[in-house]
Formats: sequence, C-alpha cells, structure tokens
Amino acid sequence: MKAAAPTATKALKHARALATALLDHTDLLARVEARMTELAGDRLADPGARMVHEHLGAGGKRLRARLAIAACQALGGRAEDAVDWAAAVELLHNASLVHDDIQDGDRTRRGKPALWARYGSAQAINTGDLLLMLPFRALCRYPAEAQAALVQILAEYAESTVRGQIRELALTASPDKGWGDYFGAVSGKTGTLFALPVRGAAELAGRQADEAKNLALTFASIGVLYQLQDDLLDLFDAKGRDLRGSDIYEGRLSAVVLTHLDLHPEDADEVFEILGKPREQTTTHEVSQIVERFAEGGAARQLLQRIDLLASKLLASDSLRASPDIQAVARELVHRVLAPLQVMRGTDHE
Repeated sequence: MKAAAPTATKALKHARALATALLDHTDLLARVEARMTELAGDRLADPGARMVHEHLGAGGKRLRARLAIAACQALGGRAEDAVDWAAAVELLHNASLVHDDIQDGDRTRRGKPALWARYGSAQAINTGDLLLMLPFRALCRYPAEAQAALVQILAEYAESTVRGQIRELALTASPDKGWGDYFGAVSGKTGTLFALPVRGAAELAGRQADEAKNLALTFASIGVLYQLQDDLLDLFDAKGRDLRGSDIYEGRLSAVVLTHLDLHPEDADEVFEILGKPREQTTTHEVSQIVERFAEGGAARQLLQRIDLLASKLLASDSLRASPDIQAVARELVHRVLAPLQVMRGTDHE
C-alpha cells in the first residue's frame, strides 16, 4: 500500500504535464488562428473582414480553443482533428464579446477601443453578426456525418448563450432577485461557452452522447468560476475596461453585490438605490464609496471562499474522476482561470 502513493503522484504529474502541453499546443493554436483569419476574409477588400480582423487581432487567451484541442486528445481523439472545431468555438465566443460591449457600454476591450466605440454600434452589430455566421463555415471540412452533429451542437449551445445573455440583461439589481437568478444567467451566458468546446471535442473523440453532455456540464461550471472571478476583479479595475467598478455603473446584480448583501442586508436600500440609477447619472464618488464598502465589509474574502469551494466540487465530480486526463485538463484550466485572483490572495499561484 505504501508504494501506491509515489505511483499516484507520478500519474498526477504526468496528467498535468499532458494537460499543460495540450492547452499550450503552439502548432495547433497557430492553425486555429490561421483558420479564423482565412474565414474572416480579405481585410483589404472587405470592410467587414477588416473589422473582424481588428477584433481578433486585439488578443485574448483563446481559452476555449485551447480547451477544444486539449479535450479532444484527453478523451481519446486526435488533437489535430479539433482545429476547425476550436476555430468555430472561438469565433462564436468573439461574436458574443462584440455584442456584449455594445450592450454593456464598455468602450474598451483588451486594452483597445471596442469595435462599437471606433465604428459605431450599427457596424459593430454587423461585425458581431458576421462572427456568428463564420463558425458554421469553419465546420465544412469535416465528413458529412460529423459535420451534421457538430452543426447541431454549435446551434444548440449558441442558442443557450444568447438566452443566457437575455437573462443577464434582465437581471437588474432589485430585492426580488437573488443567487438563483444570478447562476441561471451566468450558466447560460458564460458557462455554455466553456461547455461547448468539450461537447464537440467529445463528439470528435467518439464518446457517447450522454457522457459527452455530462462532461460538458461539468466544464460549464468553470465558466461560472470565470464569471465569479470577473465580478470580483471589477472591484480592482483589473478587467481592462474603462474604470473601476464598471459593474456598478451598469447596475449589474453581480456576485459581489449578492455576497455583500448576504453579509450586510441592512445596506440593501442604499446599494439598490445606486445600482438603480442610469449609468450617466451615477457619480464616480458614489461608485468609489460602494466599492470601498464592499471591500471593507468582507465581500471579497467571502466570495473567494465560494469560488474555492465551487472549484473543489467540480474537480471532484464523477464525470471527471472517470478520466484522469480530462480531469487534469479541467484542473489546469481552473488554475489558469483563477490565476488573476492570486494578486488578491497575496500569494504566488502554484
């Protein structure tokens, strides 16, 4: 029995090394970028192509593309078979970002002017719509049967993403909304785009539909983690947006707001009064005051604990434990998603 511990440790290290290699597969990620560039079109002859290239060229971690490639091999398929699928997923994600910036009024994206801030809302909407069409063209090189399955998966999850965005925009800060409403919106909008890469990768790897759906659902929880940390980082102006506390200007019922009100329900009237104001009527002083109150009232610490608990639960899920390689991919992805929070924790990220 004593000999099992080193063996288990060695297996864990091997799985993590594999996960890291797959998520950072430089050659395949370059092929994904090339495929997206090809689909975007000729930037010199087509103004739509130029705006798509400009948006894609602003950067991004390409987490969803990385996940599609890594998951395909971890589930027994060939990583190179997931290149076009990874491009499709990444294009869909970027379509949602273009539309999000318009709806949220965010003038910057990845440290550069958002498309709508540079070209106007109408052209940004057109560019986002174009980005919504390109993922289906990305799938044209798969065999007919695989292509048909992937098209249906893409359409299903894209629909879920839009429904989640609708729910989020309807999630106005008011006393009759709570955590159930929040998680319902976030699971659809953000969680779905972490589930989608895995669902298609499992299809390409030949996994059964029920297993693929369960795995995808588990990875959707990583999307929820991503949104929770995104809400928390908003307090510290770490999101590359216009200013600190942008969620407060937007009147969002964020995870920070809900956590603070769990701890300090007596603040509800004042918080909802500020969040209920139109963005242009909300002053910098009001936002600074409420951000300071959230920070001093323990909301950040409490939300960090919630994030850690959710991460532990999802990594221990049965669907992941059945496959050490895909569990290692999930663990490494969680590690990367939550890395920005280490500044708040005051520790190095392992």
